[in-house]
Amino acid sequence: MKKSLFLSFMALATMGSAQILVTESFENATYPGFVISGGYTGTQPTAGTYIVGNCDGTVSIGAESYGSSVANRTINLVYTKPASITANGKKIDISFTYTTQAYSATSSIGGTITAAYSTDNGTTYTTIGSPVTLTTTAQTCAVFTGTIPESANINGDFKLRIQTLGTTGTSYDFYSFIDNVSIKQEVTALPNCTTVSSPVNGATGVSVRPQITWAATAGAESYKIKIGTTQGGSNIFTGTTTNTSFSPASTGVLPQNTLLYVTITPTNALGDATGCTEISFTTGANPFAPYCGPLNAKLAVYPISNIVFSNITNASSATANTGDAQENFTDKIINVTRGTSYPITLTGTGVGTNRFGFTMFIDWNQNGSFADAGEAYFVTSDFAGATGNTVTVNKNIAVPATAALGNTRMRVKYQFNSSTTSVRAELSSPCTDLSQGQAEDYTINVQNVLGTSDVYADKKADISVYPNPFTDKIRISDIKDAKSIIISDASGRQVKRLQPADELNLSDLNAGLYLITIQMQDGSVKTAKAIKK
Repeated sequence: MKKSLFLSFMALATMGSAQILVTESFENATYPGFVISGGYTGTQPTAGTYIVGNCDGTVSIGAESYGSSVANRTINLVYTKPASITANGKKIDISFTYTTQAYSATSSIGGTITAAYSTDNGTTYTTIGSPVTLTTTAQTCAVFTGTIPESANINGDFKLRIQTLGTTGTSYDFYSFIDNVSIKQEVTALPNCTTVSSPVNGATGVSVRPQITWAATAGAESYKIKIGTTQGGSNIFTGTTTNTSFSPASTGVLPQNTLLYVTITPTNALGDATGCTEISFTTGANPFAPYCGPLNAKLAVYPISNIVFSNITNASSATANTGDAQENFTDKIINVTRGTSYPITLTGTGVGTNRFGFTMFIDWNQNGSFADAGEAYFVTSDFAGATGNTVTVNKNIAVPATAALGNTRMRVKYQFNSSTTSVRAELSSPCTDLSQGQAEDYTINVQNVLGTSDVYADKKADISVYPNPFTDKIRISDIKDAKSIIISDASGRQVKRLQPADELNLSDLNAGLYLITIQMQDGSVKTAKAIKK
């Protein structure tokens, strides 16, 4: 049996250090204290984090329950309290969400989900509350709650086990996903203040989308965040998180070139920490302004590795899980003509047999937004794995006859997609963060349809071509550092791509007006117009 769901690679954990205080939604690369095991293995283990079944953020943790053996039907998610955390003997509230999903339309869901704790390093377990009986109906983000009473006197070793046991029989085949695990021991005092580690207090040139991080502190159940443009202010952002880091993804980017003040205040059921120190930093310029960005890749960067469109070929890193989630190639100018359709080839790095998709956004009316009608293109999606995890798609992009002339912005997004007919949220919006993929920005130069009289008015062309008009052959004044030569007709349609030469044989072309574009090694272009008799 082949596993068909896409495993993610990230997870998240935060914890205090005086009592057991854990909140875990498996969003980051590690999830301290948690181990998942069991489930169906087949050709590969199925236990891990997934981008389906999530009830908070973009991932959950789980496995497939299937098979005749108990081991293949049993999934164990176990949290082990580190020795550095001292339990205080008080009651512990437990909660988590669970989602079940049948493997296929002919598969059944059945079994139980049980929460239990151990105080002897997992030798014996005591059940918390009543086991959940799974029915054939799939569950989505159902909530389990239970309490370990104070009489259990949790002080030393402590483990929490969330166990899915599937019903025996090969007709039972389903995924069990767990998310939003909370292990919260009753607190006895206010928390201490914390220290912000990044950005450094007084830093300048900070990203407009920084990762603000701080140390976990004793007794903190969550952390209150304030960001403002004045001391003690909160006009930029105010909110609460159970994590020890924050990126202003929910509010977009921070204002560029601005002095900002940040306060992180630990809090718990008894109240807030007092006297916590404020830090300040100054943001730098935003290379993606006035458009939204920079975007993040929450789970992994799977890069766009090549784009061929009109007069440009832009190859970039094809190495997965490295590089920026959004790259700025606005120095690459793509020349297009109103009312013309252009082929485009997009290449990206995928993983396994998962499907990835491309979308394009072009601000044709140059209003600083990609949100207007006719500015979004779902290119297509295709499977990785067939050619060394490379995904390549070929489509056509039509330039509206009403597109504003001059320079504007194009954004390409590449993302795990799973479908050829629908678009994931990460792809459908130009401003939504990616989970696995990458984005790239380019400059589009929209030109008007050329008229035959234009060639004689073109006194300031980048290069000279002669004779002009020509019959069969045409010479070019300067091809130093040229990479390739593109010949386009009056509508902007490319008719030839040639190696650099100071004399070109164009005897096979029909009579008419042509645009001769020389692509230079540094990415720039030189153009001239010529008439063939």
